[in-house]
Amino acid sequence: MPIWTVSTTQHDDERVEADLLTTEGGALVALSEEGLLVRAWAPGEWRSVGHITGVEAHPAGKSQPNGGWPQQNGSVVIGLPRR
Repeated sequence: MPIWTVSTTQHDDERVEADLLTTEGGALVALSEEGLLVRAWAPGEWRSVGHITGVEAHPAGKSQPNGGWPQQNGSVVIGLPRR
């Protein structure tokens, strides 16, 4: 299952294991393969999301084969503050 890092407004990085991340009404939600809500961040409480790959993403500390996700190149999703 993919691992994501979410940068919050408190400058902490939270890690979440989820098949899918999406936004809904400004909130960021993490969903399982079955569509169950795994984690949610309120609007204005998150800044950016990145996908973690390679050694950091593997539970045994091993790199994933070439069939894995591409390497993370910066943020995948960016939360903009509402005005």
